[in-house]
Amino acid sequence: MGVIVLAAFIILAFLFYSWSNPSSGRIDTNSDSNQMGQALLITLAGLNTIRLDGSIFADPAFISLTDFGVTIPPQQAGRRNPFLPIGAGGNIGTSTVR
Repeated sequence: MGVIVLAAFIILAFLFYSWSNPSSGRIDTNSDSNQMGQALLITLAGLNTIRLDGSIFADPAFISLTDFGVTIPPQQAGRRNPFLPIGAGGNIGTSTVR
């Protein structure tokens, strides 16, 4: 009976150690990360060869574009400390958001 308990304890200890040890049972991914790094470098090299032409900004079609942006008026900011309970010095501040 004692041998069975000792064997079960050893097996459980081994399983716990192998499960909790982050380096055990892992596959070496250095080759995968090396390939991904090479692909990234190739992509970056391709991006470095792109040349942008600034003459588009002098084109009459670009100059005729109209900005339809909306100006947001300044509004009051919220509570100075939003984590304080309501009524505990958390009045609305006088500063405005711009």
